[in-house]
Amino acid sequence: MKNLAILMMAVSLLFVFTMVWASEEKPKHDFAGVDKCKICHKKDGVYPSWLETKHAKAWESLDEKAQKNEKCIGCHSTGTTTEGELLTGVQCEACHGAGNDYKKMSIMKDREQAIANGLLIPDENTCKKCHNENVPEEFRPKEAYNFAEMMKTGIHAKPVKEEKKEATEGK
Repeated sequence: MKNLAILMMAVSLLFVFTMVWASEEKPKHDFAGVDKCKICHKKDGVYPSWLETKHAKAWESLDEKAQKNEKCIGCHSTGTTTEGELLTGVQCEACHGAGNDYKKMSIMKDREQAIANGLLIPDENTCKKCHNENVPEEFRPKEAYNFAEMMKTGIHAKPVKEEKKEATEGK
C-alpha cells in the first residue's frame, strides 16, 4: 500500500511539472532573419527600400553600452534565431512576425495561410510597442508619434507602390 501511495505521489508530481512546463510561454514561430526575407523581397523593391530606413540602421544608432541594455535591445533588434543569433536592427519580422513558418513562396502567395503560419499585418499597436512614452526623453522626437502621418510616408524608405511605378516608368 505504501508503494502505491509513493507511486501515486510521483505520478501526481510528474503531472504537475509537465503542466507547468507546458504552460510556459514559448514562441509559436521562429525567426528566419532578413537574409531569408530579401531572397524574394529584393525583386519587389521592399528590401532595398527598407535598407534606407532608420529601422534598418536602428542597431548601429546605439552605442556599445546601449547595445547591452535590455531596454534598448528590445526595440533596436528583432529577436533571436533558434541558434541564439541576435537579429540586429528592426528587420522585417519585428513588424511582420517571426517568419520561419511562412517564408515559403507557396505559403506567402496565400495571405490567409501566411497569417495562420505567423505573418502579422502591422497596425498602430505594432508600431507603438516601440514608438511610445518609454523612449528616453533625450531620444524622443519633438512631436509625438503619429501613426496616420507615418503611414503616409511609407514604412520603408518610400512607399513600395511608388517604387514599382518608378521602375516601370523607367523602362
